[in-house]
Amino acid sequence: MSDFEKFIKKERDSFDEEPMPLGHENRFVMKLEKRKHDNENRQGFWRVAAAIIVLLVAGGSLLLPRFNSPVDVQYGSMALSDVSSDMADIELYYTSQLEEKYAELQEMSETDIEVKILFEELASLNEEYENLERELYRSGTDDRVVLAMIENFRLRLKIVEELEKIKQEQLS
Repeated sequence: MSDFEKFIKKERDSFDEEPMPLGHENRFVMKLEKRKHDNENRQGFWRVAAAIIVLLVAGGSLLLPRFNSPVDVQYGSMALSDVSSDMADIELYYTSQLEEKYAELQEMSETDIEVKILFEELASLNEEYENLERELYRSGTDDRVVLAMIENFRLRLKIVEELEKIKQEQLS
């Protein structure tokens, strides 16, 4: 019991100038109980609301990457970089290599039948890569699709390197 409570009990008679109406203390206790019960109901409401918010945030965080990724809305595709940071590094390496080497080959004449076939194969692999991006989106980052995408990069880089060799032979 606190000092304040002891003081109130000790000096209670000096506070009582008029007698309390009959049943006043019981009504007061009932109001306190009701208020306590109302507070418990509010706490329950806030707990339920907090749980719903947590579920919505958790669900949103799981779905957001799928909707926030650079997706071709018309076809529903997913880039290799959307899978993980390691895959992003791999994609960056191959795309930078391909773009750099492909830019050098643009002026090559397609009169040579071998060059023409290699450029057609390169175009075919580019289309296949776009199909793989759509498949990756549908499969939800299936490892087989990821490996096929990496293999596609390797094949395209190999073709571009072959075209570079042909270009060097033509220049010599």
